[in-house]
Amino acid sequence: MTHGDVRILLAAGAWWVATIGVLLEGAGFTITVSILVGGLVFVISFIRKHIGKGKGEAIIYWWPTLVVVVLSAILASGVVAAHNHLGNRGILSDLISAKAVVTVQGEIASYPNPAGDQILRTLSIEHVEGRGQVSGSYSSVTLLGGDNLADFNLHETVDVLVRLEPTDPGSREVAWATVLRGPTLIEEADPVSRWIANRAAVLDEYLEDEPPAVRGLVPGVAIGDDSGIPEEDGDALAAVNLTHLTAVSGSHVSMITAIVLGLVGRKRKVLAVTAAAGVLGVLVLATGAQPSVMRAAVMGVVVLAGVWMRRPASALPALGASIILLLAFEPTLALAYGFILSVVSTAAIIVFSAPASALLAPVITVPGANLLAVPVVAHLACSPIILLLTDTASLWSALANAVVAPVVPIGTILALGAIIAAPVPYVGQALGWMAARCVSWIDIVAGEMSGWWGSGIDGRLVIVVYGGILLLAWPIVHLGVKKRTLGIGALGIAVLYGVWRLLPTQVPDWDIVQCDVGQGAATLFKHEGTVYLVDTGTEEERLGQCLDAAGTHVDIVVLTHMHADHAGNLDTALSRGAQEIWVGPGITPEVEWQIADSGTNIPIRELRAGDNAEGIEILWPDSQRNCYDDACINNQSLVLRVSLGQTLLIPGDLETDAQRTLSGREIAADIVLVPHHGSSKQDDGFALAVGAETALLSYGENTYGHPAPSAIDLYSQYGNVLATGDGDIFIKFE
Repeated sequence: MTHGDVRILLAAGAWWVATIGVLLEGAGFTITVSILVGGLVFVISFIRKHIGKGKGEAIIYWWPTLVVVVLSAILASGVVAAHNHLGNRGILSDLISAKAVVTVQGEIASYPNPAGDQILRTLSIEHVEGRGQVSGSYSSVTLLGGDNLADFNLHETVDVLVRLEPTDPGSREVAWATVLRGPTLIEEADPVSRWIANRAAVLDEYLEDEPPAVRGLVPGVAIGDDSGIPEEDGDALAAVNLTHLTAVSGSHVSMITAIVLGLVGRKRKVLAVTAAAGVLGVLVLATGAQPSVMRAAVMGVVVLAGVWMRRPASALPALGASIILLLAFEPTLALAYGFILSVVSTAAIIVFSAPASALLAPVITVPGANLLAVPVVAHLACSPIILLLTDTASLWSALANAVVAPVVPIGTILALGAIIAAPVPYVGQALGWMAARCVSWIDIVAGEMSGWWGSGIDGRLVIVVYGGILLLAWPIVHLGVKKRTLGIGALGIAVLYGVWRLLPTQVPDWDIVQCDVGQGAATLFKHEGTVYLVDTGTEEERLGQCLDAAGTHVDIVVLTHMHADHAGNLDTALSRGAQEIWVGPGITPEVEWQIADSGTNIPIRELRAGDNAEGIEILWPDSQRNCYDDACINNQSLVLRVSLGQTLLIPGDLETDAQRTLSGREIAADIVLVPHHGSSKQDDGFALAVGAETALLSYGENTYGHPAPSAIDLYSQYGNVLATGDGDIFIKFE
């Protein structure tokens, strides 16, 4: 790599840092800091030049690099300021600040992204109308709506009535836009996008007999459309870090570019570069210009430029050039996790995969090292960023990536070929069937390994293990450790692990356990020799871990209401020996439907206020109601009170009006689970009537503001507040 190549990398870093500075602090601040840093380095270099003998040449050598870095930061500041100026033109920013209801017209810019019971899509706004004004726009928003959002193809122009809410500063999308009416199609997509959508629809028909996960993965690996992957299979892919396979990235671009150049031939320079560039353009259109795709595509363009100039392409300078070009085009990518992870993993693979492979080769053979080195290096590089998003990871993520690596390029090429040839009789169907066989292996690996011990553990431990693998490989390679010694050591570790697994686990004694199930609720208690689980939360791994930590099975499951954060993990509870399910009035059909596929025949018992079930008082609801909104469902929560030596009250997600009604009844308890995860909707009279000395808060990372400071302050007046944010809560009465 030449000195000029280093300047490209340093310039890219300066451009990136300056872009972040402008997005968060403003252009003036960033330019000022850049000039001050440049001036400081100049003064230091001037002093060293005149004091340190022999250092002048080095200073002269690097001085132009400093100029490049400072100029890059200043140029980036100007470019981002220009983007911000364009984005703030018109009335959109004022309407966002006012959280106004407006009509927007724009182009669908992303595939559907399921999020619970909603669909998310990006809309590039062209016109906005609100509060009697109309203007153009240069911004994107995130649409939140129902299933009808999935009916529109990429790059179609729509008209939709939305309510705007601001996003975080520096976000790629300037607002959340909750759909109130529409969307309505205004203009069809461009011919290329229609061509791809039509062929993808035909391919989907060919795959209709495949399992849902396979049917969703084929377009995922081909064009990055992962909207058809079922939630549970998506969770399995995420658990072992395989979701990147459905985000079209550098590997896709490399394969496609190599195929085109191979077919055309590098000697026919003009034709080869033109054909490869055209295919890259189609790929960008087909994937909705995702951050990872844009980064990979620009790298491809830089590589093609090297082909054009007959200069050997250098990957790191190409990466640096792609960073500058992309951030100049779309500055908010600087703060997009997808873009950051893509750049970091690519840089780590370029620099460290070969040394890592050389370290591992004497231990696990050359082919094994080549497969394992890339995911290990990528995971280690990205782990600090991933830990900002989630605190768990899998020990098996590198192995999962290595095991699926042989089928990924084949499956990708077959899936792309199936889309292109979809209308051709038998050809498209045959290619689709072969692509399905490849991606079914990905689904099998994800499903199996996500269930192994070591998935869902502390992400910091995974970093230590992966780092340890590389550190242990060094003495094996450089100190000549014999393979027999290595085998004896591995056998010893396996024996120690087996003994550790066979040792009895110390289980704390308890009467009540409030399980940490993330943003949800699950409460265990023992009553007259029977173990009750009230609600199941949404995260299977966490509920299972809580039950393991408590060392218990489950006799009776109580579902306060049917929202996913309370009843979304019923399967785990059923697998732990549940003999009966208790629900509120009118809920039986919904529960029967949910357990229909479990192969069990568990009796369901409906309860209402006034019932005394096995010594457990049912305080609410009084009667059955037909509910059509979340607030009504919350207010139908089954409320129970039980004496366990101390009295426990579990009120589900009751809203303030139901709490107010109950506050006039006998509801006093020693311990209470704060309603609705500690939301701001708390009735003072209810808290006073309960008068609990211990209040439990069950919540996880969320966007709802749970727990509200007002809720904590309210229940703190009567006693201690304990939260699952610190892990499972075990309570034992003396």
